[in-house]
Amino acid sequence: MNFDFVGKMNKNKNMAREQHEEENALVIWNISNCPIPDGHDPLQVVPRIQTALEKLRRDRPYGPLSITAISDNLTEIPGEDAMRKLSSTGISLKHANRVHTDLYQWSRRNPPPATIMVITGHEELEHLASTFSGLEVKGYRILPTYPQPNPAPPSLPPKLCFWETLLSDADNKLETTSRLVFSYRLDRGTGESPWSCSVCHFDAPSFEDFTKHLKSETHAYFVWDRVASKNKVDRTNPDNLQLGRSEEWDLLAKAGMMRRAEVLKLRGAFAPPRSRPVDANSFKEPFKSGE
Repeated sequence: MNFDFVGKMNKNKNMAREQHEEENALVIWNISNCPIPDGHDPLQVVPRIQTALEKLRRDRPYGPLSITAISDNLTEIPGEDAMRKLSSTGISLKHANRVHTDLYQWSRRNPPPATIMVITGHEELEHLASTFSGLEVKGYRILPTYPQPNPAPPSLPPKLCFWETLLSDADNKLETTSRLVFSYRLDRGTGESPWSCSVCHFDAPSFEDFTKHLKSETHAYFVWDRVASKNKVDRTNPDNLQLGRSEEWDLLAKAGMMRRAEVLKLRGAFAPPRSRPVDANSFKEPFKSGE
C-alpha cells in the first residue's frame, strides 16, 4: 500500500471538510458608545453587518450569527422606536454597560475557529485589548469596529473597521451565508432571550415587557444601587436611600438596608470597614428620572 498516497488523500479530505464546516459569528454592539448615525435606518443595520462579515469571510461559510446590542440607557440611546426596529430584525437587546461578559459567555459555548465583531468606542476597545489577544491566541478572529475619528490617523486599520463606513455599504450583490439566531444566555439557564437586563438579572418574555421593565422603579432602584455600591455609599444609612421617591422604591431600599445591616451584624468583628459617609444628595440628580 502506498502510505504516502493514502496520507495525502486523508489530508485533502480533511481540508475539504474544514472548508465546508460552518463558522459561528458573534457581533456585540455597544450602542451607547457607537450609536446609529443620523440618517441611517435601524432596519438596515443587520444586512450591513452581514455584508461586512461576508466581505471578510474566510474559506468556511458562516453559520449561526448572534447580534446583541447593549446599552446602560436603551430608552434614550437608541430610543424606544429604534429599539423596536432593531429587535424586529433579530438583534438581541440587553441592558448592560460592558461587553466583556458576553464575550466570555459566547466563547465558552462556541469554540474556534469563530469570528467576533465588537462595535464600540475607542476607550472600551483599549480596555479589551488583552481579552482580544487571549481570544486570538485560542483561534478566534476579532474584528473591532469603531467610530471614525476626525481626522483619521493613518495608523488605524482599514476603513471597513469604521462604523460609519460599515453602515454606508449598500452592496446588495453579496449572498450572505450567515443565519441570525438569538444569543444564548449562559448565566441565566436554559433559554434564549432577546431582551435581558444584566443589572436586575431579568429576561423579558416580550419587547413590551422589556421596555416596561426599563421604565420601572425596580430597575431604576437597582441601577442606582449598583452605582451607589461602586461609589461606596453607606446604604445602611436611611438618609442616603432617597426615601419618599415612590412606594416601590421605598420598599426595595428599606429591604436592602435591613439585609445589609443584618449581614454586618452577623460578620461582627470580621466585617470590613464601613463605607465613608456620603451626602444623600450625591446620587439623587443622576437618577431623578429613573435612568
